[in-house]
Amino acid sequence: MWTHKNTFGVGGLENIGYVSNQDFLIVLSSQGQGIFDCKTGEKVARKHDDSDWWHKLNKSTNSIVGFDFLANIEINTCGLYGEDNLSKTTQDGWTLIISDPEPDDKPFERYLVNRIYLQSPDRKVKIFVGKNGACELRAFGFSDTGNTFIIALSCDLIIYSRT
Repeated sequence: MWTHKNTFGVGGLENIGYVSNQDFLIVLSSQGQGIFDCKTGEKVARKHDDSDWWHKLNKSTNSIVGFDFLANIEINTCGLYGEDNLSKTTQDGWTLIISDPEPDDKPFERYLVNRIYLQSPDRKVKIFVGKNGACELRAFGFSDTGNTFIIALSCDLIIYSRT
């Protein structure tokens, strides 16, 4: 089964990217760069002094070279810059689906949101995992391993992993 590991407030979240075939995620924001271990839900590295990462982003591939223990590793990103290219389905059939715009919960029902659900392989279970709203959806999807998934909003990062 899946477990909500953590939700982080990330002001000005712009792009995210999973390290290829791993569950580490780089987050690029107006506040700098961060690396998250999505299996544990922990922030494991932070680069505060680099809010100017934009100049290091390869604009043709939307990739960036990591830092700290991911130094010299090129990481493909998506979000505000670049189409959401994260997988929406695991190899064993778990799927992330997004609703059409629909009214938010009371007392905010006059605003439209998109809800994101995790659907079981047999399609019998559909679990609410997040939504946009006051924060704009940047990207959502599974890591290459299929063991974690994230929802990246302009102000939050939501992390889930298998237990």
